[in-house]
Amino acid sequence: MPEKILVLAEHRSGKVKGISWEAIGFGQQLASQLSREMIVVLAGHKVEPLAEEIAQRCGQPVLVASHEHCADYTPEAYCVVLSQIMEQQSPFLLLMGHTYQAIDFAPKLATMLGRGFIPNCVDYNWDGSQLTFIRQVFNGKLNVQVGFKGAAPYLVSLQQGAFNGYEVQAQSNPKQVRLDVSLSEQVLKRKILEVIQAAQGRVDLSQADIIVAGGRGLANKEKFQIILDLAQALGAGVGASRPVTDGGWLPKEHQIGSSGQTVAPKLYIACGISGAIQHLVGMSNAGCIVAINKDPNAPIFSIADYGIVGDVFKIVPVLTELAKEIRR
Repeated sequence: MPEKILVLAEHRSGKVKGISWEAIGFGQQLASQLSREMIVVLAGHKVEPLAEEIAQRCGQPVLVASHEHCADYTPEAYCVVLSQIMEQQSPFLLLMGHTYQAIDFAPKLATMLGRGFIPNCVDYNWDGSQLTFIRQVFNGKLNVQVGFKGAAPYLVSLQQGAFNGYEVQAQSNPKQVRLDVSLSEQVLKRKILEVIQAAQGRVDLSQADIIVAGGRGLANKEKFQIILDLAQALGAGVGASRPVTDGGWLPKEHQIGSSGQTVAPKLYIACGISGAIQHLVGMSNAGCIVAINKDPNAPIFSIADYGIVGDVFKIVPVLTELAKEIRR
């Protein structure tokens, strides 16, 4: 079995994406379990400062593929560069976050290499001889265990929030290795002329360090205001279970769960959320989960680090006042 596990670090506007830290953390975990070497791959142009940041934070070797034609992402450039890296390194796996960018180039790269690609994975199994990955289907109602056929290398993308980016372990002796890659202008079929930001209003809870989420237990839209107040006091994002968005208390983009966003913040405060499996799959990898519910048998308590059994309308305002005092 090839010895290396490569992890692609995706970046934008001079910053490593949060989902790439999740992939790096998972790559470290998997490499340790399989007794393999993990290496981070960074493609772009003049990305050495980013490579230094990655190397210092995780301590893994960072392969830097720098080329002027990679200054802006295009699928053709990435596929050519990554195929050369795969040929040079002969890895067992290439891991990446399941982003729009990965969806764009990864199937093309897998086809170029004649290898398998398992997208949007949420877990894995290793029995000592065979590695398989878990994907969700039918809106998270079923899990499918998928393995590879044929020879390595294999490609895998990881669902946002399925693994914890805060679990990246700092190793010793970080280093950068610059790779020589050839990329002729002839292979490029498109050129980026301008990058236009999407219209504001889309809520991206995947980037929030703290999320305060409310559920059916808040009773109605007017009473849900206490969740907004606590989130504002903590500087947190606002999440919700499906009954809240179905009821029109919040826009659909705030929904967390199998049919909404998947998140892994440092702190997740669930208020009046019973804990249906469809919601749990979207937030169970948070660093710390605090649950507030009047039902002591609510499923949310089974995964909570801290649980408060009581009335959210009495508890949440107290937390809000404490948060305001701390921030003064």
